Amino acid sequence: MAMSESHILGNTVVHLEANVVLAPEVQSQVAVRIHSGDFDCLTHTLTVVPATIHRFHLGHVPLRRAIPRIVSYVLPRIDGIHDTIWRLCNDLLHRFSSQVAAQMMDGSAIELVVHIGLLLQPRGSNQDMELMTECMLENPSEDDEEMAGDVYTYYLYEGVDGGHGGFRGVPGSRSFIEGLQRLPYGRGNGVREEECAICLMEFDAQAEVSKMPCSHAFHSRCIVQWLERSSLCPLCRSQTPTDNSS
Repeated sequence: MAMSESHILGNTVVHLEANVVLAPEVQSQVAVRIHSGDFDCLTHTLTVVPATIHRFHLGHVPLRRAIPRIVSYVLPRIDGIHDTIWRLCNDLLHRFSSQVAAQMMDGSAIELVVHIGLLLQPRGSNQDMELMTECMLENPSEDDEEMAGDVYTYYLYEGVDGGHGGFRGVPGSRSFIEGLQRLPYGRGNGVREEECAICLMEFDAQAEVSKMPCSHAFHSRCIVQWLERSSLCPLCRSQTPTDNSS
């Protein structure tokens, strides 16, 4: 199975790909390859930054549950993107990767490839955008990880995120966690989400939800358990207070 789509966001092109890893010895995992480059419209040349690879071994964590956590972890580590473009890219990759996960069986090994191209001239033409996209896709993904830039490996466990450079971090402060307001989802309260990104269950009218300072909402029980392990928002990785905060 292979899926792909391209989007033009201002002077940035974002191309997303998903491929199944068919090697029988490969266990359940998700590899995310980040490719980025700058395109000079005057010389029609693309300067490519060595790819960054994030490889997640899923263990017994279901693919559908692992994907949003993986995307939320990787996206803040993409450098050089304007905040507005980053938010759009965040929404695109979450949606795209969820579609991929819905078509895959647990135990699968997949590769997500993110190509990001930035025009050096702010007012490039549509032809420039198309040419940049062609140049980006003419550079094949590195089969040999030695040719990549940084390569990171993570291990996901049910109920606990961990591993080398993994998800476990500094817990949120006890006072902040206890101070989270709990409200019924059906009351509205400006909640934009339709499901909890932690447990991936849809909110029903009676669901008790809590909103983070960044406005992202989750089941109250889910976000409490999350904050007891990490002080970062599961979606946008924004920082919340910790007991070590000054």
